[in-house]
Amino acid sequence: MRNWATRALLAVLLVGALPVMATPPRTLDIRDRLFARNADTLFLIRETRDNHGLHGVTQTDTLLIFRNLSGGDDRGFQGVARVVDRGPDGNPRVETLPLSAPANPYDLYHDFDAWPLDPPRFGAPSAITLSESGLHLDGFGFSGPARYHLPLSELTARMQDSLRASLQILPPHTVGGGSIGPHPFDPAAIDILRDCDVSNNMVLRHADTDPALVQLTCEIEDGLGRVELWFLIPQA
Repeated sequence: MRNWATRALLAVLLVGALPVMATPPRTLDIRDRLFARNADTLFLIRETRDNHGLHGVTQTDTLLIFRNLSGGDDRGFQGVARVVDRGPDGNPRVETLPLSAPANPYDLYHDFDAWPLDPPRFGAPSAITLSESGLHLDGFGFSGPARYHLPLSELTARMQDSLRASLQILPPHTVGGGSIGPHPFDPAAIDILRDCDVSNNMVLRHADTDPALVQLTCEIEDGLGRVELWFLIPQA
């Protein structure tokens, strides 16, 4: 009888522990897409998706990035939207988080004399080298063949600075019982040569000093998500 009672108690404890054991890891996906440009600025839309370590929950933060075409640095950020989807069992299912003066990206066309910019369906990865010396691309520029280069140290700094800034502009938000403990993502943990691959590229041809664009896709350490970012590569 005592053994039966012990086994029954253990079964109850194991069943009670199943939801905890089945809790998914907290994952983060950060993806940039080209949106528009004008004579001196590149405009990107960055979406950050966070599951908060909960089943059926996805928070999507959307950010507008202003990037200097000549220097490659980010000039500013504006929040567009923060939406939490709690899944079919959520009540309410959707929560829109407040933002101070959210941006409408389509206003860029009027306010900044911008025009749409779409990535190519297929870039030319064979023309790009990612190595210890950095990113190097041979392409065809505004007036003929051109070479583009960005040192690895500068590429790393741009990635880390941009990711840190966007996470500060729209800091992590706690949902339900998720988001326990420190945020799992540290931009400094990304090793570009180890974790990233070239996934797309294009050459800008509005002016003879225009840079090229290269997209890197990086797997975050321990399978905690993915990062897809575009970088400006100046002419060598």
